[in-house]
Amino acid sequence: MQPTPDQIPVVHLKGEIDLHTCGAFRDTLRDLIESKRYNIVINLADVPYLDSAALGVLVDAVRRVREHDGSISLVATTPFVRRAFEITRLVKIFHLFDDEAAALAEIRTDKVVAE
Repeated sequence: MQPTPDQIPVVHLKGEIDLHTCGAFRDTLRDLIESKRYNIVINLADVPYLDSAALGVLVDAVRRVREHDGSISLVATTPFVRRAFEITRLVKIFHLFDDEAAALAEIRTDKVVAE
């Protein structure tokens, strides 16, 4: 996890995210939310596959950050990962971006409007 200068956390994931590997991912998101980081960017450029357990972790996290008017932005999804979000209709609750700069710009714009 790498925060930006304005303290927006960017989580870079690598490899397959499934039932066996999503525990650390869940813990990272939980720690961020507990430390009041409610706008999170997750970079999925190096994730070729994720399963329903990983989607469940993301859905739980987005529910928790939305309780605080936050969001989770997903960046650089591979075609397979993007398709998983489309098939499950999770594209309706997640912001999908082609790059981190676009995701961070939207979060910064939303924060300025909210303040």
